[in-house]
Amino acid sequence: MKFPPGQYGLILADPPWSYEMYSEKGHAKSPHAHYDCMTYPELAQLRDEFIFSTAPDAVCFMWAVWPKLDEAFKLMADWGFQYKTGGAWHKRSKSWTPDCLRPKSAFGTGYLFRSASEPFLVGTIGNPNILNRSTRNIIEAAVREHSRKPDCQYAMIESLFEGPYLELFARNTRKGWSSWGNQTEKFEAV
Repeated sequence: MKFPPGQYGLILADPPWSYEMYSEKGHAKSPHAHYDCMTYPELAQLRDEFIFSTAPDAVCFMWAVWPKLDEAFKLMADWGFQYKTGGAWHKRSKSWTPDCLRPKSAFGTGYLFRSASEPFLVGTIGNPNILNRSTRNIIEAAVREHSRKPDCQYAMIESLFEGPYLELFARNTRKGWSSWGNQTEKFEAV
């Protein structure tokens, strides 16, 4: 699958990390039950494809998962980006709203802890322009379908970084963005 042509100033990536399962019960909740996963070497090799689509001054906003955080840092470097900062999505329960009186955190899966957050890393190539310096590094939003990220990520990214925008491993489309992956139509466009 070829990458969309262009010189992208922002690459949003949600890599389909491959996991080891330690029990049969874990398979139904694992990423493997929801989409095709990729090994680290397969993910690293994508650099050869999309590096030609990256602007000289660009940002990579990469979603990670706690058990694969070491691989996420390495992958960002292998893709040619220098890690700068990060943050997390505080996953709230499906019934959460911003005006909740008693907000609950989501009860996710995990090897040691039950995860209620998902980290993201931000790295750069060159010297991209930062549009504002008042954005917080926490996203607080309800969980939805497996691996589906909050729609507010796009507004946050667009307020911080110049485009053009490319989303790798996209599960929906967005006006003004190019999307790449084998599930780009899985969810409604935002």
